[in-house]
Amino acid sequence: MCLTYLSSNRPRDVVVSAPGYEPSGPGFEYRLVPWGFLTKKLMVLLRDGRTLIGYLRSVDQFANLVLHRTIERIHVGRQYGDIPRGVFIVRGENVVLLGEIDPLKEDATPLIQVSVDDILDAQRREQEAKQDQERLLAKALKERGLNYAPDLTHDDLF
Repeated sequence: MCLTYLSSNRPRDVVVSAPGYEPSGPGFEYRLVPWGFLTKKLMVLLRDGRTLIGYLRSVDQFANLVLHRTIERIHVGRQYGDIPRGVFIVRGENVVLLGEIDPLKEDATPLIQVSVDDILDAQRREQEAKQDQERLLAKALKERGLNYAPDLTHDDLF
């Protein structure tokens, strides 16, 4: 990895780039992920609420990610479960949060790890309870003459 300045029309700036690459025109800048970042364990929070944990292997200018040895972590209350997913490609527009996981603090979590079947069952029960609450709210609002579409309001959390 080398540090180079790629734009000639601004004051000196440091841009991380790979050796051997040249800019394609005046004012052209590009950045690559530092090599050390590719060996770190990352957590990615998606727009649909899913949490992925894996090792970053590639990223492009649109923030599309390729994660290696990925797990999907499901949280319900104070329990969590990990579902192995392997290689996972994530479109950049779906990324809400991307952060490095501290290996020293990873094991010191107050959450309880349970099996995949148990966490999926707990997630299903939680979603059913949420749908029941939405139905009750829609019914109460309908009795008062108000329209409410539960599928359209809180579907996209971020």
